Amino acid sequence: MAEEVNRGDGAVPNKALKDYSIPEVGVSSIQRPPIQANNFEIKPAIIQMIQSSVQFGGLPNDDPNLHIANFLEICDTFKHNGVTDDAVRLQLFPFSLNSKAKACGGAFFNKSPEEGYELIEVMVATTS
Repeated sequence: MAEEVNRGDGAVPNKALKDYSIPEVGVSSIQRPPIQANNFEIKPAIIQMIQSSVQFGGLPNDDPNLHIANFLEICDTFKHNGVTDDAVRLQLFPFSLNSKAKACGGAFFNKSPEEGYELIEVMVATTS
């Protein structure tokens, strides 16, 4: 097991990914960035569009690359002043998973935020 090192600077100690595999109730390793816009709201129609058109269930015949490509295509159709694309995507991504995929979580949810973002970037790059 990786040894945790507390550097005394208030930073989170280094942990192996397996140490995050059993999440604490109500705590996620993926933190959504703060949104500076006062009037930011994701319309229910966008959530419904994602739920009806890009649901990913993790089944053997589900293509994760196609899921990410379709998800990003929908997310890129709207912009909000003062809200980054990443913030919008992180808010909407859970709606693109069906209940079975959410329950098992998969490797994605066991990654740090940086690793999760890198994984999405790799998946997007391989679909182009």
